[in-house]
Amino acid sequence: MRNIIAFILLFLPLSAIAQDDTGIAGFILRSAGSLEEAADRLEERLGDKHLVYETIGNHEGHSLYLVLRGKTGAAEVHVTESDYYIGVRGHTTFVIGGELENPKELPRKQIHGTGIKGGERRVIGPGDLVHVPPNTPHNTIIDPDEPYMYLLFKLDEEPLN
Repeated sequence: MRNIIAFILLFLPLSAIAQDDTGIAGFILRSAGSLEEAADRLEERLGDKHLVYETIGNHEGHSLYLVLRGKTGAAEVHVTESDYYIGVRGHTTFVIGGELENPKELPRKQIHGTGIKGGERRVIGPGDLVHVPPNTPHNTIIDPDEPYMYLLFKLDEEPLN
């Protein structure tokens, strides 16, 4: 698992926290140890919250977050964005596909719902990689006794402002 995280951190732009001393615009190098420290900070902050996260990098059209979920949240659809999840700690039941129940449109081309009717269920954990294409219902079902931490890559992300 540590090798997967080290590979990701060496080759992806993580500008929000890492140092760039090469003078090459956009190049970032971050140690695997710094991600472990961020993960520990999130575990300390979670308490009874649904989720906590740290922004690793926001760039035009894509972002990277370290997310810790302690409770199941709303099912969701991103109309234009793709998500990649890479499990770091814990396990979750990931639900994808099917039909969003009680959909409500939100800003940034997001739709939330109270659940998903149908859909495929998979248990995922550390090292597992999940891709969620645009316009696809998905949700993470959290066991309250086991938070789930993951790296979240958002591609073609709608502007944050």
